[in-house]
Amino acid sequence: MASHMSNGTKQDLISSYYAQAKQIFLVPLTFPDLTQTGSNLERISYGGDVWELRVDLLRPNEGTKVPSKDHVLSQLHWLRQRSNLPIIFTVRTVSQGGKFPDYAAPEALELMLLAAQHGCEYIDVEFAWPESLKQEIVKHKGTSKLIASVHDWTGDIRWSDSLFEHYIEQNTYGDILKLSFQATDIADCHELALLQRKYKTHSGKPIISVAMGSAGQLSRIISPVSFVTHPLLPAPSAPGQISLAQVNYAKHLMGQLPKRNFFIFGNNISHSLSPTIHNTAFAELGLPHHYSIHQTPQIDDTVRDLVQKPQFGGASVTFPHKLNIQPLLDSVSEASTRIGAVNTVIVEETKSGRTLRGDNTDWVGILRCIQGSGLSKLDTGLVIGAGGAARAAVYAYRQMGVPHIGLVNRSRNTAERLIADFSPLQVDIYGSLAEAPTADVIVSCIPADDVTEADIPEHIFATGAGVVIEMAYRPPVTALMRVASRQTGWKVEDGVAVLKEQAYCQFEMWTGRRAPVLAIREALDTRNAAKS
Repeated sequence: MASHMSNGTKQDLISSYYAQAKQIFLVPLTFPDLTQTGSNLERISYGGDVWELRVDLLRPNEGTKVPSKDHVLSQLHWLRQRSNLPIIFTVRTVSQGGKFPDYAAPEALELMLLAAQHGCEYIDVEFAWPESLKQEIVKHKGTSKLIASVHDWTGDIRWSDSLFEHYIEQNTYGDILKLSFQATDIADCHELALLQRKYKTHSGKPIISVAMGSAGQLSRIISPVSFVTHPLLPAPSAPGQISLAQVNYAKHLMGQLPKRNFFIFGNNISHSLSPTIHNTAFAELGLPHHYSIHQTPQIDDTVRDLVQKPQFGGASVTFPHKLNIQPLLDSVSEASTRIGAVNTVIVEETKSGRTLRGDNTDWVGILRCIQGSGLSKLDTGLVIGAGGAARAAVYAYRQMGVPHIGLVNRSRNTAERLIADFSPLQVDIYGSLAEAPTADVIVSCIPADDVTEADIPEHIFATGAGVVIEMAYRPPVTALMRVASRQTGWKVEDGVAVLKEQAYCQFEMWTGRRAPVLAIREALDTRNAAKS
């Protein structure tokens, strides 16, 4: 799964991806005012790994040539509050293809120092700026990485060894080198690709190199670090820039991104939401893959044949196959071993060949629903039941470091067997909800008709705030959900919410990209509307 740093983590994502030979995508925000993005920011973010905040394009009002520090800071704070993607802070001058006056070096330095002060992960510093400016930003850059950039729009510069060597030698201040030159022929892209391969590890510093213009679009498809646009942005930040979906489509046509077939293995699954979720996600990101239902009462030869095909990309696994799928796999994750079930099959391509790994995302679905509730305090977590879903809930609590865990189950022997598999984790057993303590989170993993409202004492709900996660799908509103909804500050999540969150995690495991949740939500709403 693609990992994106939180605001407090100063990992250099560009250098990390570059060293691992993983392609990374940077998304320039070209709005004159970021607040204009509204709810679109999240959907735009599915197209990349790092934001580029184009400060030179920020315009609080007509006629503004240099945005004020206060306005830039408010824009930076707005972005930070809504996204945890790292940020490249860019003040692009007119001569380099931007809107910032070339003469305004003092104002540019003030803004760059502001970016360093507020922890921007990257600051773009043009070669053309005065040496004094570069020395000053180096002195005060803090944890920020500097990108030494140069752009040429003439079309007169050709990619060559001497060109790379010249700028490598000239780069005395940048942690990363960026070269963008106008392409006049597709041959420029071929020459650039050869040079990228040759200089990939030079001095241990990443080199971002782009051939601009329509003739250079191939470079945006194959470059290790690529700037991409999005249909919801006002405009690309440079000519020839395309979207991530277009990059993926082109890579597929070039044979660099083969179509893979994904499945859900299970029985009585004809109404599964999973095909809608995953096929929508594939389409949103321009991936050529397809997800379909493979219904079978047992793991038979049809399943064995599918997982061995070269086109097999991975699978979701549901009842009754979460245990029986394991003999077909080469390895199983620690989570699957602890929980005792595999719900995800991942294809891994290694130097020694292709392997199949089993994992479990059920616990991730529970964890994300808890995290998404906005709960600030989590002292005690209850689990009702001792079956497979209860194991996923206990594992989620364990991963979250919940200090007190209680398991409510009628059969003490069954509860003790579950707890033994999580040793040395301390879990208290209760024979009924009446015996259970006050909790901040309650995950119910039993059939809904096993409990009535009369069985649910209100003392188990912590005062102030909490969340109930009801794993049962039917009825839509259970007794536990009704009682919880009457408690002040308590939120209720149903089994469908957990299913969706665990499916998003599966998509991330399979593709290395974040699931495009907003697009999926729209598709599910349309599906539900068509059925009603």
